[in-house]
Amino acid sequence: MLKYSVIPLLALCSAVAQADHRHYSHSTTRLAWVTQVSPIYERINYSVPREQCWQENVSYEHRSNTAPILGAIIGGALGNELGHHKSNKRVGTVVGAVLGASVGSDISRRHQGHHYETIDRCEIQNHHEWREEIVGYNVSYRYQGEIYHTRLPYNPGKQIEIEVNVTPRG
Repeated sequence: MLKYSVIPLLALCSAVAQADHRHYSHSTTRLAWVTQVSPIYERINYSVPREQCWQENVSYEHRSNTAPILGAIIGGALGNELGHHKSNKRVGTVVGAVLGASVGSDISRRHQGHHYETIDRCEIQNHHEWREEIVGYNVSYRYQGEIYHTRLPYNPGKQIEIEVNVTPRG
C-alpha cells in the first residue's frame, strides 16, 4: 500500500515544480550596438634596473721578497769567505746574511712604491619610472532604443553580447 501512495506524491511534487518554474525569469543573450568606448587609464610605477659603470684609479704597493733573500744569500757567502776559522766562518756567515738582507731590502724599497692601475667598476641601480596603462573600458551601448553603460576589461568592438532577463507578468 505504501508503494502506491509514493508514486502519486512524486507526480504531485513534479507538477508543482513545473507550475512554479513558469514564475521564474528566463535569460537569453542578444546583440546590442556599441555607441561609445572610452579607455580607462591607470598610472603605474615600475622599476627599471640600469647598469652604471665608471673607471677608477687604484693604487697598490708592489712588494718583492726577491731582493732581501738574494742579498742574504750573497752576504752569507761573502761572510763565510772572509772568516778564517770555523767559528769565525759561522759568525761571518750570519753577519753577512743579515747585512745582505738589509742591503737587499733597501734596494727593493727604492724600486718599489705605489703603482696605479685603472680598473672598470659597475653597479646596478634601480630607476623608477611611470607609464599609463589601459585597465579597462567604459562602454555605452543601445538596446531597444535605450542607452546603457557598463565597464569591461576589453574593448568589445561594434557590438556587445548582452544578457536579457525575461520575467512573465503575473
